[in-house]
Amino acid sequence: MIQAVGKSTRELVALKPGDAIRDVAGPLGHPTELIEAGHALCIGGGVGTAVAHPIAQGLHARGVQVTSIIGGRSKEWVIFENELRRFGNVVVCTDDGSYGRKGFVTDAAREFLAGGGVDIVYAVGPVPMMRAVAGLTCPLGVRTIVSLNPVMIDGTGMCGGCRVSIGGEMQFACVDGPEFDGHQVDYEELMDRLGTYREFEQRAIVCANEGGCQLQASVKPQQPFPL
Repeated sequence: MIQAVGKSTRELVALKPGDAIRDVAGPLGHPTELIEAGHALCIGGGVGTAVAHPIAQGLHARGVQVTSIIGGRSKEWVIFENELRRFGNVVVCTDDGSYGRKGFVTDAAREFLAGGGVDIVYAVGPVPMMRAVAGLTCPLGVRTIVSLNPVMIDGTGMCGGCRVSIGGEMQFACVDGPEFDGHQVDYEELMDRLGTYREFEQRAIVCANEGGCQLQASVKPQQPFPL
């Protein structure tokens, strides 16, 4: 599942059946830690629902009760609703109220968690959403796993581009993650790093539309990390 937002993702979705990608590396990192029994709440925001789907599928296969809360800006941004309904109850939210209940997934999650009975939460989506979910579950003592999406370059941890702070310690999302304890993530640092190459990404789109041009990134300096 790919959302065309930048130069590379636009090129990927432009591929036709029979076209090829030169190299694919994976799977990377660690597999999702799935509970064996109990009640799991899977929360997907936007394209993050595509990642929540196989998690819900794996939990359901183990006999875990699954409830999914998914959302998007409007109806056309809601994905995998029917697929998730095969694994349990689904609550759909849209920011503008065009489908399902109006509001954010965190609004529905707050009401659902208030009823108790949730053993674990899996949250995948925009960083502010995952941070808000962790803020809801932390006081309740409900374990929360989030899937992080920092820029990953080589997929081996050597480039250091995907480093994140988890419980005050540096981790690499591509080899140590991508999923971490949502109560231990430094979300401010994560959001800052996600914006590091934003100018470069925007210029890449402009250059692609103009037929190609010289790119030079203007990025904020990052603190060196130990090898």
